[in-house]
Amino acid sequence: MIRITLLLVFGGIFGLAMATEVPTYLWAKISIPQEAIAALPERAQSAGIPLAVAGGAGWLEFVGTETEEDLLSSNAYLYLDGPFFLLGVSGTNGSAFLRGEQTEAEIICFGDPEALSHMVSLLDSLGLLSPGTEVEFTERPLSLKIPTPPEGVKLDPVLWGLLLHPDWFAFARDYGIERVGLRVRVVAEVEGMLPEKYEPYIQSSSDGLVSLLVPIPLLDDLGKEAVVRLVRPPYKPHPVAPANP
Repeated sequence: MIRITLLLVFGGIFGLAMATEVPTYLWAKISIPQEAIAALPERAQSAGIPLAVAGGAGWLEFVGTETEEDLLSSNAYLYLDGPFFLLGVSGTNGSAFLRGEQTEAEIICFGDPEALSHMVSLLDSLGLLSPGTEVEFTERPLSLKIPTPPEGVKLDPVLWGLLLHPDWFAFARDYGIERVGLRVRVVAEVEGMLPEKYEPYIQSSSDGLVSLLVPIPLLDDLGKEAVVRLVRPPYKPHPVAPANP
């Protein structure tokens, strides 16, 4: 049995959050055992966890459920997209996520730590923890403002805010960002050809504009590419006001 030591007194940290009325969440980073992600789909199915798997064009194939709405209503669910994954757990008054790629991931917990306890149990059963793992959680404030991207990261602030937010799905919904699984639709304004690694995510291109359906974790890399001037959400057309009679 793999055991995980939580080096945090939950009562104290949640009591502090309630006393100050500052929205906070718990965060930690863990290492993923080698080959664990390759075995994750089979182990998840054996555990009865529904999956959403991204196909070549990014569109989702569901396993163990029929729709994304049903998937997200489950107590636990899993998204897989190439090297990227997100495991979600819902509790009565809280939620927890494990999101990352191949060898490392971050654990995030909101609200009641019951969801985190369930997440720890799943990490054990799914083989996502090495024996003797200790995880130290820190409390992080939940920013209510859109952050400014750092110099050299040419992302629209809303996309930078999405990348940093502990709940990608809620942020995308609240800010009208089109999401398909772990990917979002963006437009890159470029002055040349994007590197080959973005080819699988390109939907169309013309006149210095490239439309992509790109995994959220790749937004940072995309925004740092030398040929990129800006990565932004697609512009949405506004309806034409009717002419006055």
